Amino acid sequence: MREHICDFCVVFNDGEIVAVAVKHVQKSEVMTELLERIKAEGYVRKNKNGTTKSGAVNDIRLMTEREATYGAFENAERILRARRMRNDAEFNSACDAVRNLSGRFRFGDLLRGCENRGLRRTALLLLIDEGVLLTETPGRIDDLTMLMVRR
Repeated sequence: MREHICDFCVVFNDGEIVAVAVKHVQKSEVMTELLERIKAEGYVRKNKNGTTKSGAVNDIRLMTEREATYGAFENAERILRARRMRNDAEFNSACDAVRNLSGRFRFGDLLRGCENRGLRRTALLLLIDEGVLLTETPGRIDDLTMLMVRR
């Protein structure tokens, strides 16, 4: 038996537990192979008293600087704020506004003609969070970000 200590342990609302190893992208090939071997063998947690518990996590994933960007961090902060500031009426209005759109369009295009740009921006971030709207490329979400409706 070998030990590998993951950098983070993420517990989701539904109870799923994911161990996250954070490494530089140069190490991703070697780490991916290691994590696949760990997945195949199963997960064991080592307690402080030296005992072990099997099935401690549901999955293990690798994260590199390509996923953990400043843009991703800023987007996550903005989406968490949008969740706290949710306005259901504006969310429903924004959802209706994008429902019949097709192709690609800019985030800023969806702000035109709305009554309150702040509320609409919050609603659009929530639509991205819920997977109704998809960003075309990774990076910080701003008015020039290309979006499409998930079909």
